[in-house]
Amino acid sequence: MARQAMVRDEVVRAATRLFKERGIRGVTLQDIANEVNLTKGALYHYFSSREDLLRQVFGDWINEELESLREQTTRSGSATDELRAYVRYHVSSVASNIDLYSLSFSVESELPPEVRAEFRRLKRRSDSVLKEILLRGFTSGEFEHRDEKVIAFAIDGMCNWLSKWFTPDGPKSSLDIADDFIELILRGIRRSNDNGMPAGTREAEGAVETAEYHARSIRFHSERLEQLLPSLSSANTSADSTS
Repeated sequence: MARQAMVRDEVVRAATRLFKERGIRGVTLQDIANEVNLTKGALYHYFSSREDLLRQVFGDWINEELESLREQTTRSGSATDELRAYVRYHVSSVASNIDLYSLSFSVESELPPEVRAEFRRLKRRSDSVLKEILLRGFTSGEFEHRDEKVIAFAIDGMCNWLSKWFTPDGPKSSLDIADDFIELILRGIRRSNDNGMPAGTREAEGAVETAEYHARSIRFHSERLEQLLPSLSSANTSADSTS
């Protein structure tokens, strides 16, 4: 059984690579069999048809991703924590499966109708996870109430585009990039209090988040002091001249 699983994984990786290079219509089962040193007949021991292989490449992959995504986000706490978990998982997934993400965006229209319909259905289920997090944040007052579809498309688009430019040996790891994305997203949707600071920041858990809160607070008040000092200096100068 372990041997069969290893061969199936090898076939899926080879098929993904060939589909990306030539497009789905440009690859036959014989091409894939040659790539993994199997006969075409032997390939049918692992996949019943070309459609079955395509379903494995796309449908089973995104189904597994969806299950892992739900597991990561449903145990995170607040909507803000869930959003952080969502972005970190999505970025990590793209960085680990660049070929699959690139392929899914470029050749989806070439999929057989039944496989394409199943793939799109699974993608909608994945999209709903993010929308549910955003709606929870709107309800709890953590996020500014906006169109969750637009925000979800923007977040997923940001994460998915990573497949176009991310390199594992680049200057930033996928986790570093995810944290940059999270900071950018939260600055845009997180509700602020009367002082302009993010609401709920004081409830941040952990030493790192507490330190980040104080660093933001220091920057916030420093900026306000820099804005006020010129006017205070002018006022003092005027008072001295009239006394």
